[in-house]
Amino acid sequence: MKDAGGAGGGARGRLTARFATEVDWTKVVDPYIPCPDGQYGPDLLERLWSPDLRTADDAYATLHFVCCGDGSSVRPAAPEVLPFLVEAVRDPAVVVRVRTQILETLVVLARAGNDAPAKPGPRLGGRWRTAPAAWSAAWDRAVDALLPLLAADVEGDEDVRAGVASVLARATHRADELIGRFLARFEDEPHLSAAEQLVLAVGELAPHAVGLREDAVVWLRQRTADAGKGEEPDMDDDIEAWIAWMEQHGHDVRPAAVLALRRALRPLRRAPRPL
Repeated sequence: MKDAGGAGGGARGRLTARFATEVDWTKVVDPYIPCPDGQYGPDLLERLWSPDLRTADDAYATLHFVCCGDGSSVRPAAPEVLPFLVEAVRDPAVVVRVRTQILETLVVLARAGNDAPAKPGPRLGGRWRTAPAAWSAAWDRAVDALLPLLAADVEGDEDVRAGVASVLARATHRADELIGRFLARFEDEPHLSAAEQLVLAVGELAPHAVGLREDAVVWLRQRTADAGKGEEPDMDDDIEAWIAWMEQHGHDVRPAAVLALRRALRPLRRAPRPL
């Protein structure tokens, strides 16, 4: 396991100790294999930090399965390991591919958590929509921990920032706060892929917003007609024009904005009534 966050052996040892003491491993189990064979332990999280891609990827796949199964539910393991999944996303010592995959898992968990009824309800489409009582508070803490990753000066590439925006777009209970952050971040985001995801995230959150819903819709309409800084000039034809273009900031996110605006204007889906 690499040193977490580039720290020394002491920090690594403290993180490993937390795997053992802060997770209730009796809840981190394979849903289809009886204990003890289906029981996991702290070494599962240790492998997530492995510099070997295959080892880390296998650990990620197992964690995804024990947390959300087929994606329809938040399993009891999820609140237990969620803080460390977020920590892995934040830690540049973790393989970048695994960091982005973890973000995809967080999106799945957030969707399942949002869809789960407050009380046990009917089976929907052949799937049980459930989430443990501890999920809501754990998810809210995860949102707080992920927010700094939207900043420009964090370590990691644009794929991680885009993934974070996609995860935060599912924090519908904090729609107004997050829309404000996304609009501000868009002005400073240097990469098109992350900027597009910020636009899509605004569209996802707008129907859930109260104070900023109209502002979000107006902003998205503006993005549908904004070509940013335009097409990149040919450096060989005019080096000065190319340099001037590079020094500008502005993204053409019109296709993403059209899709986001459609999402922003859709009516909210009502949760099914429990029987």
